[in-house]
Amino acid sequence: MKYLFMLATALTMAPVAQAEEMAPADGGRSDIVVTATREPTPLTQVGQSVSVVTRDEIERVQAISATDVLSRLPGSSVVQSGGFGQPSSVFIRGAENAQSLVLIDGVRINDPGDVGGGFDFGALPIAQFDRVEVVRGASGVLWGSRAVGGVINLITAEPTEEWSARGQAEYGWRDRRQANVSASGLVGPVGVVLGANWMKGDGFSAFNERRGGTEKDGFESRNANARLSLELAPGLSADAGGFYTKANYDYDASGADALHVGLKRDTLGYANLRYADAAGRLSARFGYGLNDTRRVSDDAVFGPYETNGRTERLEAQASFTPLEMASLLVGGETEKQTFDDNYGAGDSTRINSIFGNLTLRPLSGLTLNGGLRYDDSSDFGDRTTFAANGAWVLGEGEEAAVLRASYGEAFKAPSLYQLYTNAGFRNLDPETSTSWDVGLEQPFAQGTGRFTLTYFDRRTRNLIDYDLANWNYYNVGRARAKGLELGMQVTDWEGFDVNLAYTYLDATNAITGTQLARRPQNNVYASIDKTWEMGLKLGADLRVGGGRYDDTANTLYVTGHAVVGIRAAYPLTDMVEVYGRIENLLDEHYEVVRNYGTPGRSAYAGIRVTI
Repeated sequence: MKYLFMLATALTMAPVAQAEEMAPADGGRSDIVVTATREPTPLTQVGQSVSVVTRDEIERVQAISATDVLSRLPGSSVVQSGGFGQPSSVFIRGAENAQSLVLIDGVRINDPGDVGGGFDFGALPIAQFDRVEVVRGASGVLWGSRAVGGVINLITAEPTEEWSARGQAEYGWRDRRQANVSASGLVGPVGVVLGANWMKGDGFSAFNERRGGTEKDGFESRNANARLSLELAPGLSADAGGFYTKANYDYDASGADALHVGLKRDTLGYANLRYADAAGRLSARFGYGLNDTRRVSDDAVFGPYETNGRTERLEAQASFTPLEMASLLVGGETEKQTFDDNYGAGDSTRINSIFGNLTLRPLSGLTLNGGLRYDDSSDFGDRTTFAANGAWVLGEGEEAAVLRASYGEAFKAPSLYQLYTNAGFRNLDPETSTSWDVGLEQPFAQGTGRFTLTYFDRRTRNLIDYDLANWNYYNVGRARAKGLELGMQVTDWEGFDVNLAYTYLDATNAITGTQLARRPQNNVYASIDKTWEMGLKLGADLRVGGGRYDDTANTLYVTGHAVVGIRAAYPLTDMVEVYGRIENLLDEHYEVVRNYGTPGRSAYAGIRVTI
């Protein structure tokens, strides 16, 4: 009865809109974030460690895929079994790929048909996104299941009052071609955003060509996105949108070339009703989100394995600020997931949730947050999680330091694949974690630069593993991940842009003492770009990946690597820019997954048009 009362209260206070904000209300400023608190918040009031990547940064480094962007951030490492289209995982602070929540415009895109319920980043381009926000550390109170390592939110553009458009075309190594277009503006009272991206290439052998792979594993990717918004009355608005991606690709086994082919298809849709009062003290949102996935792995010998997943969510939340020094966020959610495969396995599961978060500003520059969440699952029962964090601005002015600290609890519900494949339903408990971190941010160079240093520690229990003897999943594992993150960003300081991200990670199996597979202890990304008055832009970057074990027993070791890239861009007119880059300039021979290839020296050139 208590649960029903709290849920009814949340829904009554939030008659409009969806639980997630789409993007900052100020048009995308990097000092306003939404993912950490589920509503637009100045970064100086956020107690968790957050990274923000803007459209300008994406274009400056000439990023093509989502993993190009994520691999540049502190605490994040990327592992891909070959080239574009191949399986790709992102580990945040050493957490499993399936232990991070992935969003597009605030809507969950983790695949219900995936083995662990994670998201495969291998075929996701970055061209259609204007902004990426990454929250590191447990975020279970506000985001629920899977937000163990953190939350990744990929945000598309918002409608603008005047029509604008951009287009891009690129060609390069192994006959890789890419083209994308996007436009936004008003059609009468309706705000419209449209975008599309296409990419195709011969690729390279997923089985390492330097180990004998000769057959190229090509790919083709097609993507589209749309968003509509309408103001219904003063303070009341509605919006709806969607994102579609489909990729066909060839892939290999781990020990030899193979004529395997795969398919990945994701369809996402959402609709929201929003309200905000004129005084800025009350805002509310109610919405519906849908994610539908299809995966096909067609083995040349054994035939296809197909999975279909579907997630539907109803969400509501309200934020009330009765006093300048205090605000309260409450919300409720209900989520249903379904899964089936072509071998007859499949079923559904549901989670109902309520959450609340209290924000206090007792002193100038000090922000404190504390929250609770209650989840009731049809498969594992109920669970309550707690979180608290704070941010303290030490001084005044644009170079005032910010001290941050956070504690968070999170869980990952068993996936439908783990629950229902092979031997039918099995009783699994959720994986649970507790984590804390403390960090310091020091702005410099008249506020154009930002230096961050963060220490983190996370313990995870009830990890789900596979029993090869009994052919089923069971709870057995415990893990600990601790380390240090260092970041430095300089934006447009006398024409220079600088980025540095270093992570030291000690991620171990708490039972055996071995290192977790495919997690490098040391990971470095550094870049520098210079823009001259004539418009010429030159840049270079360095990626250093430390050695890592490729298996849980720590018997297979993959050595580290260092990869250098250079790039240039030049504006022909105010609207037209040409650019080019050379990746892996020194033709480094390396692997990040044992036996799987990585690209050698490769060159690309393109043109951008902005109207």
